[in-house]
Amino acid sequence: MHWPIIIGFGVVVVVVALILLVRRLERARTDAMQQAGLAIGFSFDAEGDLDQLRALGDLPLYTHGHSRRLKNVMSGRAGADETRIFDYQYTTGGGKESHTWRQTVVLYPGGGSGLPDFVLAPENIFHKLGQLLGYKDVDFDSSPGFSSRYLLRGPDEAAIRAAFTTDTRAFFEQAHGWTVEVQGGNVGIYRAGKRVKPDELGAFLQETTTVLQAIAHR
Repeated sequence: MHWPIIIGFGVVVVVVALILLVRRLERARTDAMQQAGLAIGFSFDAEGDLDQLRALGDLPLYTHGHSRRLKNVMSGRAGADETRIFDYQYTTGGGKESHTWRQTVVLYPGGGSGLPDFVLAPENIFHKLGQLLGYKDVDFDSSPGFSSRYLLRGPDEAAIRAAFTTDTRAFFEQAHGWTVEVQGGNVGIYRAGKRVKPDELGAFLQETTTVLQAIAHR
């Protein structure tokens, strides 16, 4: 028997089957996200244009990695704030070392008017090692819990310190895992590497609204 040919054929069959399964799951997610978006009063587009989104409200997230893709874009309002909800993915590295990051992001264009530019993200061991090599992190001696959980950085440290009041820091000491990006008054809020389940979309939007209120001091 020609075992190499048989094994090679088997591998091809498995790969094709996996691709078809992923596509089917993604179609099912798109259908479910559309229904979830309509349920909260948002319009829906299965595919999005990143350049158009950046024109609406640019974020540092959009510069990460390569093979960037925007899907399941919902448009509406959360209270008085114009809002976009979308699945965003990008890939870092290449070949066997590549990794694709997928997350559901809520964008509030202009929602952070008056705030300085900054990125707030969960701190990990690599960030802590980076600080030893000079990687900048805005820490607060009076809020060790906040500073141990989150990496906070941006070009204007004094303005960032003024924006992160005692109440804001206390909020994030209890609210773990969020990434918040503010650039030019636009606010992006998400949990890195995590996509929201369609049936949890409304609750997720409400959570991000609470995060926005905490940083915008509303």
